[in-house]
Amino acid sequence: MTMLKLFRKIRQNFIQEGNLKRYLVYAIGEILLVVVGILIAVQINNWNEQRKENKLEQSYYCKLLEDVVQDIEQIHNQIIKTKDRLLGANEMLNLLQAENPPIEELMQKNLRAISLITYTFRPSLATYEDLKSSGNLKILRDHEVKKQVTDYYSMLDGMIDVMDTNADGTVALFYSKDDYAEIGWQNLDFVKAGIDTTIVNFEELLPHSFNLEVFKKKMTSDAIFYVGSNSRIKYLYESVLPEMGKMKQLLDQKCD
Repeated sequence: MTMLKLFRKIRQNFIQEGNLKRYLVYAIGEILLVVVGILIAVQINNWNEQRKENKLEQSYYCKLLEDVVQDIEQIHNQIIKTKDRLLGANEMLNLLQAENPPIEELMQKNLRAISLITYTFRPSLATYEDLKSSGNLKILRDHEVKKQVTDYYSMLDGMIDVMDTNADGTVALFYSKDDYAEIGWQNLDFVKAGIDTTIVNFEELLPHSFNLEVFKKKMTSDAIFYVGSNSRIKYLYESVLPEMGKMKQLLDQKCD
């Protein structure tokens, strides 16, 4: 016999016996039992929902941690590339201090000083963008952690603006030449590779009214700019690493 049938039989017995008081007590008890059952069901549902939210919160912390680890690795790689560009700019200055700098070698150092400079750091934003767009940012219940995550990505955004400005200025300077032949662009590998010497006399492309002092002054100015630009970018990369380390440590604690 099911519980429902049992309760129904008890209720019918009370009615048949005409015992109103016992029936009322039983009816109230039955109502309370239903209410308690509903409350228990609601509580279990709340527990399940909370467990799901806890699991989702945990997964976000772990995904954010993965993104930060990728960012740190990318920053280290960018520092290596920036140091290489900085070396190219300094070697450029070194050649320009010679009495007759070798133009072909100088132009290769010039190219090295700006190589891939516009390929600046781009943080891994997939998890953070998902948190914002889905409205799940509220799932991060630790308000201090939430604030630090938000501040972290805001800081990266500002840093990228500065780096992009430096990189764009460097490339603009590289291409802003009044006379590409006079400055020696034909000696750049990518330019030389594009010149078809079966139909073009390369010797005729060499400057005929070359002013060494003007050339050295112009190229020295460019090289100094390249040093400054790359030094600034290198400083930004190195200064952001400690902040990334703090964020990684924080998320390590949250991603169990």
